[in-house]
Amino acid sequence: MSAASTVACRTILANISAYLDGELDTTACEEIERHCQGCPSCSDLVRELRETVGLCRQASSVPLPEAVRRRARESVRHLLDRESAANRSPSE
Repeated sequence: MSAASTVACRTILANISAYLDGELDTTACEEIERHCQGCPSCSDLVRELRETVGLCRQASSVPLPEAVRRRARESVRHLLDRESAANRSPSE
């Protein structure tokens, strides 16, 4: 790997989130895409992160079963009760 591609790879890493979120201008997107055509490592990274983001978006659209929601509420309530008990002064 050349020093130039290392710098380009670092640029990809620094901008990957904005790229995947569609927050970069056309020129920056084209530079990333051009780099990925010649860099299998960055190309794989972009592809895999794009797939991961897609899976996360799909998962967030599925409602949690009521039993899972109930357990989550109970766990939060238990943690809050424990925290409250730990913060009470001995004179209370």
